[in-house]
Amino acid sequence: MNTECARARELMHGLIDRDLTPEEVNQVESHLEACPACETEAAALRDVVGSLSRLPRDITPDTDLWPAIARQLMPAAGASLETRDASMRTGAARIAAWLGLGRRQLAWGASVLALAVLALVVGRAVWEGRQTPWEIDRLEGAPLVGDKDLTAARPLRRGDWVRTDASSRARVSAPDVGRVDIGPGTEVRLVTSQSREHRIELAQGTLSAFIWAPPRLFFVETPAGVAEDLGCQYDLVVDRAGNGTLEVSLGFVSFERAGHEVIVPQGARCDLHAGRGPGTPHVHTATATLRQALAKFDAAELGSAAVLDPVLELASASDAVTLWHLLPRVSETERHRVVDRLAGFVPPPEGVTRDGAAALDTRMLEVWWSAIYPDWTLWH
Repeated sequence: MNTECARARELMHGLIDRDLTPEEVNQVESHLEACPACETEAAALRDVVGSLSRLPRDITPDTDLWPAIARQLMPAAGASLETRDASMRTGAARIAAWLGLGRRQLAWGASVLALAVLALVVGRAVWEGRQTPWEIDRLEGAPLVGDKDLTAARPLRRGDWVRTDASSRARVSAPDVGRVDIGPGTEVRLVTSQSREHRIELAQGTLSAFIWAPPRLFFVETPAGVAEDLGCQYDLVVDRAGNGTLEVSLGFVSFERAGHEVIVPQGARCDLHAGRGPGTPHVHTATATLRQALAKFDAAELGSAAVLDPVLELASASDAVTLWHLLPRVSETERHRVVDRLAGFVPPPEGVTRDGAAALDTRMLEVWWSAIYPDWTLWH
């Protein structure tokens, strides 16, 4: 497969999703007209997505069909069945999210179709152990790769710095991983690209990542910590001082520094602090007063009553993600108050006790998180 075909097959998914610029639409449509092989693949993908979108949405299957399907489709693959099945479930969940389907509806009638899409767009580099090349292309203006102008698409090599000025943008992409749009005024470096890890450094500026590879393969290093993709669309902003924000529009993203991790779900954001790490995540719709209270809370060494009280008072049912993340950030004497406030909005599931959650029992906190975000197990 040549470079033009690889580029077209990357863009055809955006073409079907109507997620391309007019220039990209013309580019991929022109290639499809001239390349029967790519047109055949695009037609197959359209059929799959169309079939998924027409599935009935009011039918519940009697059983989970995934294990049997995985055993029949991949009897000789090198990875364990559990590993391959988990990756396939993740990809299918993402497809379901795009189409507005629930997991049970997807399992009932679309399992084989979803796996066919997965075979086209995710996981092949990981499962087959191949290196995945990254390519960079100009979107607008005059980006630089190193000290040279980027005038046409070219491979992005390990260690390459990409720099955009105030009027330029670029895109880096890999067919089996995803694409990252680099905004104006940005400095980005490709740190590594291997079958099990793809890592980019964002020194400053903005990037928008859309990742379709399995979770925990794509990372972005920043002065405040490391973003780890759990699937699959988010925006990162880093200013000259190394501070910034992480906003997630689809799936989940983990952000970690020195052992401190937060999980930012779809529809939420997190402030990032150079040398200190991530703040407490909050939903996009959080009130300004709650965001101000959280900023004061995050600036304190350990959440005391003085900085915790306003957050608990202002939190509403939509702020469960914030309350869940407060638990390890407050003093032991304050944790029961946070547990009680969260329980008022999301009752603890069976097996989660008040004392256990306050003691930061890992299993209990994971179970409670899954109650807040029922699709969590499908994504991570």
